Amino acid sequence: MVWLIDLVLLLAGLVIWTRASNEGDEAWSLFLRSIACLDLAFITFGNGQLLIEIPVLVLALALPSAASLERRRP
Repeated sequence: MVWLIDLVLLLAGLVIWTRASNEGDEAWSLFLRSIACLDLAFITFGNGQLLIEIPVLVLALALPSAASLERRRP
């Protein structure tokens, strides 16, 4: 069961990394890539710190794209 959770978290990190590659804003892309790297570090060295990993990934996946933030500006 632990391997399945780690696999889901790894896939979430991959989604965040892919989303960062598609962003036009370099700063936003760097921020998303750092979250993806932190996800990988937590999976590798965290020893099952799911109470930290899951909320951070949910927050990262819920972040809007840089393009949608630009459209909101008046």
